Amino acid sequence: MVVLDEILSQQEIDELIRQAASEVQEEEPQPDVVAYDFKRPHRFSKERVRALQRIHEQFARELSGMVSAKVRARVDLSVTSIEQLTFGEFIRSVPNPSVIILCTMQPLEGSLIMQLSPDISFLLYDRLCGGPGTSIGRTRELTDIELAVLTTQFFEPMAISFENAWSEIVDMSVTLESIESNPQFLQVMTERETVVLISLTLGIGNTRDLVNICLSYSALEPVLKQLTSLRLFDSLRRRAEPEDVKMLHSQIKETPIVLDVELGSTTVTVADLLNLQVGDVITLDRKRYENLEVQVGDLAKFLASPGRLGDKMGIVVTAARPLERSEANE
Repeated sequence: MVVLDEILSQQEIDELIRQAASEVQEEEPQPDVVAYDFKRPHRFSKERVRALQRIHEQFARELSGMVSAKVRARVDLSVTSIEQLTFGEFIRSVPNPSVIILCTMQPLEGSLIMQLSPDISFLLYDRLCGGPGTSIGRTRELTDIELAVLTTQFFEPMAISFENAWSEIVDMSVTLESIESNPQFLQVMTERETVVLISLTLGIGNTRDLVNICLSYSALEPVLKQLTSLRLFDSLRRRAEPEDVKMLHSQIKETPIVLDVELGSTTVTVADLLNLQVGDVITLDRKRYENLEVQVGDLAKFLASPGRLGDKMGIVVTAARPLERSEANE
């Protein structure tokens, strides 16, 4: 075996190592290159996308309040995402059957498309008819009666909320044109047309589903300048109109609220818990005639005494519980 230091001196070996090290250059970080898909041009700037988000957040707030009053339950509606794609891609992403609402939005050209699933539609229909809000458990098209109820109680309020949300941009009139179930029947624009898809999450009880709003670039092109210069927060700072305040108060008064009354509590050992049997008596931390707290959420609002009304338990409100200073400041 040939030993390196028998051929080269230590000085020569050091020089070779130095030269080799100098030749090793750190790789310069390559700039991030984003492929531009000419089939899916991004025609909405970030400013305009942010403006669209603010508009539809306002749309979601108003519509959730209107629908909550109608179904007598809390309805949550919030913007989930906003993306640009082609109309063909949108059509292929919509399941069949669906509930697809086509609307005109004069004076703008083109159609407003709102889409939601049959499952959430059946749930809304059941709540609007006084039911508990359960789905039928299978997917089918809506009947004429179901569509008629949903149109007057949900689709038309959607159109009104949409008009109000866009009122800072354009004074439009949204008119329901038709309702389709098969997305392949939508022939309102070419498949290559650029559209913006606003997806909102609709929540009722434990059920969550998407509501999609599809708008074409060509329809919004006349108002793109207004979108760029929009200052929606100015409208939020304006003094509320008396009619709006009155409508909000009436909607709030119709919102159901759960009241909780706790008879008392106690502490037991694990052994006692394991030995509990039917007929055992547990002593609570409240006296027999002591007032109970009536809670709204996590806040104790009233004092009450227990009683009986017919074959049901009940309470008699005896006093309003004053707020603590820390609670009043929350």
